[in-house]
Amino acid sequence: MALRITPHRVRSSAFTAALALGAWISGCGGPQLARDGTFTFQQKGAHGAAVLTANGVEYHDNTEVPVPVVHRTADEPWRAPMGFILPKDGRFTKTSSPTVLSTQGLSIVLRPSDTRVPAWGGEVLVRVDVIAPAAEGTARWGENVAIVIDGEAEDIPELADTALAQLAGRDRVTILDARGARVVVPSMPASHRSMAIAALRNHLHADARGSRDFRATLALAKTAIASNEVTQRVLVLSDKALAKVDVESVAELASRGIQTGAVLGGPLDDNTPDRMAEVREAVPQAGMTTFRDVRLMFEGTPAPSHVLEASGGESRWKLDAGELVLGNVRAGESRTEVLRVTVPAWVPGEKFHFTVTATADDLAWGGPREFRAEVPCVYDDDIERIAKSRHGDVIAYASAMATLRRLDQAFVGGDVSRAGGLRKLAEMHAQSMKLLARDTKDFAIQEQADLLVAILGATK
Repeated sequence: MALRITPHRVRSSAFTAALALGAWISGCGGPQLARDGTFTFQQKGAHGAAVLTANGVEYHDNTEVPVPVVHRTADEPWRAPMGFILPKDGRFTKTSSPTVLSTQGLSIVLRPSDTRVPAWGGEVLVRVDVIAPAAEGTARWGENVAIVIDGEAEDIPELADTALAQLAGRDRVTILDARGARVVVPSMPASHRSMAIAALRNHLHADARGSRDFRATLALAKTAIASNEVTQRVLVLSDKALAKVDVESVAELASRGIQTGAVLGGPLDDNTPDRMAEVREAVPQAGMTTFRDVRLMFEGTPAPSHVLEASGGESRWKLDAGELVLGNVRAGESRTEVLRVTVPAWVPGEKFHFTVTATADDLAWGGPREFRAEVPCVYDDDIERIAKSRHGDVIAYASAMATLRRLDQAFVGGDVSRAGGLRKLAEMHAQSMKLLARDTKDFAIQEQADLLVAILGATK
């Protein structure tokens, strides 16, 4: 069990030391001080898990069963019974198994963060990978693309997102900033579009970006996209016309066989769509649009289950289900998103599953398609068992997205700052993935861990 003490008046560090000493003598572990002034002591040999709350990390014993939150109306805001559950040692030892929905020309891979869900209700993170294999002649081969940000134009994130939307699964993208001549997003598969744009938005909101060094930034871009096997492309997004010396620097890249383009940004206004069209001309689309209006419906059994938040696409709240609208999909496209999906309270030991139904208009066939799969889980009331069974690969990816403010409420609710930020947590999760990859000799996990470490390092 855990002993929790709330001191009302702490006059010196001697009081804190006395609390810690008393806990040690009574057989408890070291104290954890939450931001609300509450001390939590973990008793030696106790069974439980760490829980991330708006006050910090707290220890919860198995005997402290949360009370389910009863939502009496369909429009009542969602509230979880407790914070985000983590292994008490901070080390993930499990990874997800994929559930695949597929039809001709389109596959959707679902990876849940849990197979054991809390009997008191809560939510599950679901990683969604949308993959559209390209038939011969429907998509170009991959490219290495560098996007150089040169200025403060308000619509630069939208223009960069437009460029990324033109790319596909075989493309790699790097984003650089001429202010400070630094890499914002290291070379990564274009399928991580939402993560790349989130990193860019975070960077542009930084207080100090450094002095402008356009030529040095182009040199970094050239190095990042260097390859003898694929097309190399550099797109410059600027807030003013390039000076003569800058035009000469871009022309030098073009003389070396690199495809170049420049688009002048501006305010978010009626002219923004025209500037987005210029970006599409500078970065040709990777493939033909093969599916239109792709949607995923999440239905829980028992019901209801709702999509609370998504890193990309549009989440919609239905009466007893949740929907994610992904939009159009091109041949060769690959895209990764993370969702938060609710789980209702139910009886421990009983089965729970998501029925995920995908719908889309198949432009090649000329009609609608519908295909589905089930994601199986089981209810559990043992918080330690739930924590140990959590899938570290999904949680690590989601924590990086939360750090970049792409999943604002995934871990501690809306007031992330009260918990001191999520960067340390995301870095811990990425490190946990590296250790897990070492133990399992799984290259895919190692690759994801390296990606998360790189993106977190570049956005400090």
